[in-house]
Amino acid sequence: MIWCIVGYMWLFLHRPFEVWYWLGTIQIERTYMVIVLIAWFAAANKQLLDNRVNIAITLLAISMTFSTMMSPYTNMSENISYQSWMKYLVFYGLVMTSVKSERDLKIVVTCMVICFFIYMLHSYREFLNGKYVYAMGTVRMVGVDSTLGSPNSFGASIVIFLPMLIPLMKLVKTKWHVLFVISYFILSLRCVQLTGSRSSFVALGLCLAGLVLISKHKWKLIPLAAIGSPLLWVLLPENLKDRYRTLWDPEVNESANASAQGRLDGFFDGLTNWQNSPIWGVGPDCHGIAIGHGFLSHFLYGQIPSELGTIGVIAFLSLVFCYVANHVEIMNYYKYMKRRGRVKECEYCYAVSVATIGSVLLLLFLGLSGHNGYRFTWIWIAAFQAIALSIIKDKVTKIRQQELHL
Repeated sequence: MIWCIVGYMWLFLHRPFEVWYWLGTIQIERTYMVIVLIAWFAAANKQLLDNRVNIAITLLAISMTFSTMMSPYTNMSENISYQSWMKYLVFYGLVMTSVKSERDLKIVVTCMVICFFIYMLHSYREFLNGKYVYAMGTVRMVGVDSTLGSPNSFGASIVIFLPMLIPLMKLVKTKWHVLFVISYFILSLRCVQLTGSRSSFVALGLCLAGLVLISKHKWKLIPLAAIGSPLLWVLLPENLKDRYRTLWDPEVNESANASAQGRLDGFFDGLTNWQNSPIWGVGPDCHGIAIGHGFLSHFLYGQIPSELGTIGVIAFLSLVFCYVANHVEIMNYYKYMKRRGRVKECEYCYAVSVATIGSVLLLLFLGLSGHNGYRFTWIWIAAFQAIALSIIKDKVTKIRQQELHL
């Protein structure tokens, strides 16, 4: 079952049916998921992992459903975001009922990183072969897929996945493992550079700063970062330098000013929609239709109240709370194991939770310039963290039982 899940992850992340369209005609993703569900139904020992995040995910599902049903602008059979989110929910259920051991969790998280590396590598190859878009006055790299392949979305995905190197580094044993981690890291930096996405560029800087600060070798890495940062800037083509200069000098490109203003408009328009439909909002992806200009919000904190209403705001805040609460619980177990001198037994699960919190913080930051409220990442990392908590909790429980019998 674990390898079935891994196979779907590759299909979802790389999306080969959006690269080679003949695969799309046979609906390979849907066919594969049907096969996986049949295997899941046939498998024994299925039980949903008990965690507080299940409540938050359920609230989000209820919010998405009510919002879509009550919207005058869309319906369930036509709303792509709603349909996609329900697919994420099915995958969440598969993971939460199938991944039970630390070995399973290591396989799933590691393979997810490998799948995304292949996706980045393919996208970079296509960029070198001439596949790009010209937007905001410059050439910008895109992903090979069409769903999440736009420069901003592709750049955001790269940054959001970067903290997942933290648990991966706990598994490094050979020089080939080290080579893969370094290759992944360098490719991530290069791809974000080439997307021309200012929000991803800033988020990348924050992510790297965070990774350095939590590292045991931070005093060695800080000088290295101080030397490497100017080098990364020098390696940028001049057109992309102009693009990133707009972060502190908007006069370099007038389109940058319009882009920034659009984010502010997305927030205030979102509040207007929330006021007009306070309970369930105007419906997923219906922000612009309700306002009248037809554009999406490009601002997470305008998107959620606008499209999902108060129910959605409560559900979203509860999800964020669950991330924090699960991490605090894992930290407490980690400290307990450390006092018992058995910290190595829970280092991986702790690393998964740290990576989850890092990805959540990046999602929240990137939400300042993007409507990422329906991204699959919210659900995937919630499942990984919940499983990590269950594993470390079982280990602590066994130790406590042993101590009681001494």
